[in-house]
Amino acid sequence: MPEAGESAPLGQWIADEIPRLAMLYDRFAHSLDPFDPGRDVAEQTFNGELAGAFDCIKPPRPAFRDFRRHVITLCKRHLKASDKPSST
Repeated sequence: MPEAGESAPLGQWIADEIPRLAMLYDRFAHSLDPFDPGRDVAEQTFNGELAGAFDCIKPPRPAFRDFRRHVITLCKRHLKASDKPSST
C-alpha cells in the first residue's frame, strides 16, 4: 500500500501504533507454543485493531489483505530496527 495515498489521520495512526502492533505481531507470529492462549489473544487484538483502522479509510481504499500486509511489513521493520544484539 503506497504511503502517499494514505490519509493523514490514518498515516498518523499507523505511525503511533506500530510499536504496539509490532509487539502483538511478534507475540503471535513468532510464538514457540502454538497452543499458548496469549498467542490467540495477541492475534485477535492485532486483527481487531487493523479492522478498526481499515474501516476508517475513506474510499477508494486498498483491499484489506493489502492493508494488512503493509502494516505487517512496517511491524517487521520496527522489530528489526529495535532488535538489540546480545552483549556477550
